[in-house]
Amino acid sequence: MKRSMRYAGSFYPESEYACKDMIEEMLKDPYITKFDEISKINAGIVPHAGWVFSGKISFSVFNAIKEIKKNVDVFILFGANHSAWISKSAIMSKGTWQTPFGEIPVDEDLADKILKAGKIYIEDNLDAHADEHSIEVQLPFIKFLFPKAEIVPLIPVTTNDAVRVGKIVGDIVKKETEEKGKRIAIIGTSDLTHYGLNYGFAPKGQGNDALKWVKEINDKRMLNLMLNLECDKITEEADKHNNACGSGAISATLASAKILGSKKGNLIRYATSYDMFPKYGMESFVGYVGILL
Repeated sequence: MKRSMRYAGSFYPESEYACKDMIEEMLKDPYITKFDEISKINAGIVPHAGWVFSGKISFSVFNAIKEIKKNVDVFILFGANHSAWISKSAIMSKGTWQTPFGEIPVDEDLADKILKAGKIYIEDNLDAHADEHSIEVQLPFIKFLFPKAEIVPLIPVTTNDAVRVGKIVGDIVKKETEEKGKRIAIIGTSDLTHYGLNYGFAPKGQGNDALKWVKEINDKRMLNLMLNLECDKITEEADKHNNACGSGAISATLASAKILGSKKGNLIRYATSYDMFPKYGMESFVGYVGILL
């Protein structure tokens, strides 16, 4: 299966030239290289909105991985689920994904190992990936920085089964790294609080007080759990406080990172869509975060 670019021209530029131009502009942002003294990266968490809103935050994580790991053979991508009904976590085990910079193949061997090891919790489900944007918007960054890298796309369920999936993936990655020297990075993607009338969630009204509540209280709860790798608390937190749309992706990423030896998360950047693009207005906005694990 060849997964086409469903969201090019809306979430990110459609042409290679325009994508490269936008990425080169991102590289001028000082946050893009803000990873301080981090010496080892097992995983990362990135947002998945349109590049004008969250692209700099997402790209900062991938660029830090490039600077620290130098190269990556495979990215395992835990995506959010915005439209598909799934009873098991959904992997795409074969095929390629198109990007403006060329195609990215699925690592079929690694995907098959994950599918077999997690057969109770994971199924091969191409349909779940057909209209999902959360993984797609990351791929131009990967192809630009890691032109030879392959991927394994996987959408975890938004229950604590995602933790089990993350542990399964972590065990496989650990084995592949130790026995074959394979360079693998795990990326989970989620946006945080979706606030305002556009999202049907405005418990603190409108204006600066609402923005402050989202940044300092509602998103902060989720951020603290992520930074402390509390993978088993993520889905409950998101269900109660509406502060993550990819709780399964977060849970799985944290669980994998713990298996691989991560002790804490490193905050690269947090902002809201209003901070990144004020012209869009404060009536409705979304929280975004970039974390290295």
